[in-house]
Amino acid sequence: MSKHLSEGELIKLINHAASLVEVGATYSHYRNPENQYIVTSLTVIVATQSIGVAYRKKTGSKALQEVIWIRPLESWIEQISINKEVIPRFQKINH
Repeated sequence: MSKHLSEGELIKLINHAASLVEVGATYSHYRNPENQYIVTSLTVIVATQSIGVAYRKKTGSKALQEVIWIRPLESWIEQISINKEVIPRFQKINH
C-alpha cells in the first residue's frame, strides 16, 4: 500500500471531486436512464487513497434504496462510447 496522503492533499482531492459531482443531486445512469441515484457523499477509499462517490438508488426496490453504493470518482465521471456517441456514465438530472 502506498503512503497515506496528507490532510491538505486529501482536501484538495475532495474539493476537486466536489467541483465535478454534486452531493445531494440526482443522477441517472446511461444504461438505464429511468433509474435515479442520489449522491449522498464523497468518500476516501482507504486502500487506494482515492476519492469515491457514495450514492443510493432513488428508484426501484425499497431494499436496494437503503443500500449505499460506492464507486471510484474516475468511474463516476467517465465518458462512455455508445454507437459512436460519447456520453457520461452518470448524468445529473436537473429538477
